[in-house]
Amino acid sequence: MTAEDGQTGEPDPRRRIKRSQPGRARRYAFRIARLACSVTGVRDHVALDIAQRGLDRPTEIAELVRLWELERELESACAAQLGADPSSSSPAQLQRHPVCVEARAVAAVIAALRPDPVMAATEATREALAAGCAWGEVKAAADELL
Repeated sequence: MTAEDGQTGEPDPRRRIKRSQPGRARRYAFRIARLACSVTGVRDHVALDIAQRGLDRPTEIAELVRLWELERELESACAAQLGADPSSSSPAQLQRHPVCVEARAVAAVIAALRPDPVMAATEATREALAAGCAWGEVKAAADELL
C-alpha cells in the first residue's frame, strides 16, 4: 500500500480513473470540477453553470471563450500575487492566494470538458487538488462514481 492509497488500501483515484468506463470518468470529472468551484468560492456564472450541468447541454463557443479568458485573467493575477509563474509554484504556495486557487478551480472546469473522458477526469483531479480540495473528498467522489 502506498501513501496515495490512503488508510483503506483502496486504489488511488487517479489509477481508478484509468480503469473506469468513459461515462463514469466524465461524471466524476464534472463532480470534481463542482467540488473545486465550491471549495474555492468561484462565483463566475459561466464556470458554475458548466460545472453543474456537465454535458447535459452542449457548451457554446462563447462560454468556452469566457472560461479561457477567466482562467487567463486569474492566472495573471495569481502570477502578480506570487511574483512568479504559477506553473513553477507548489500547491502550498498557490493555496496561500485565493486568486490562485480560483484559477485552478476554473482550470478544473475546463479540464472536465476535454474530449477524452479519462484525460478530463485525470486533469480535473490534478487541478482540484491544486485548488485545495481535500484528498478525502476527491477519494469519496471516486468511491461513488468510479
